[in-house]
Amino acid sequence: MKQLKEQKNDKKPPKGYLKWLPQLFIKPRVTMGKVAAEDQSNKLTPLIFIFILVILAVLVAAPIKRQQLQMGATLPDDFQWWSEQQQQQYLEAQQNQGSPIFMYVFPILSGVAGYYIFSLLMASILYLVLTLTGSRAPRLKIGNIVAWAMVPFGLRELVKFFVIGFSKKLIEYPGLSNLVDVEAGGFIAYLRGVLGYIDIYWLLFVGLLVIGAIQVSGLKQRKAVTATLIAAFIMLLLLGIPSLVGSLFGGLSGSGASFYF
Repeated sequence: MKQLKEQKNDKKPPKGYLKWLPQLFIKPRVTMGKVAAEDQSNKLTPLIFIFILVILAVLVAAPIKRQQLQMGATLPDDFQWWSEQQQQQYLEAQQNQGSPIFMYVFPILSGVAGYYIFSLLMASILYLVLTLTGSRAPRLKIGNIVAWAMVPFGLRELVKFFVIGFSKKLIEYPGLSNLVDVEAGGFIAYLRGVLGYIDIYWLLFVGLLVIGAIQVSGLKQRKAVTATLIAAFIMLLLLGIPSLVGSLFGGLSGSGASFYF
């Protein structure tokens, strides 16, 4: 009978991870310890949490973007000096940008894909750095702690949802990007892209990542902290590349802080 009970317990489905979301901020060390202890993938819950909030943020921002387009708020300063044909082409392009595809579909897809790609890149970089430092932590567990450390980014999207909803204004200067001139190009544009990701949510992400890495890596605390900070810094440098590319191709936006690549 005892063996039958043990077999039944072994066959019980894994408990849900939703309760870990609030616990992550109340007891971060304990919760990240639970994440690190899992031998199966548990990263789907935090990623879906972030994706849902990305969708909400896009839904509240879309009508404001459309209103700005209709009011001509995005007209270039020298628009009056353009030829009639150039003005017409620009206005037609602006009208197309007001379609549901540009207002909803593309921002949602790019936002979701951006966070997903971020999770994969960050997990790969952290795995490589920890391995070179001497850790033998499996890639699956590192992917788990990266995904759960990203939960503060969901809060970022939630705050964005409320700020845009109440103020009826878009967030134009995320993070510390307002420290750099918006018209800057070259390396300064790259620096602006990097600064756009640095905010309280990024710091929370790094903090949770450090906690998780310490528990999963098997390294001494100092080595684990150093390796994790190096990995996070490398990732931050990579995040600035879209802004640099955008400046080289005619000022395409790379505002940061939304992972809308």
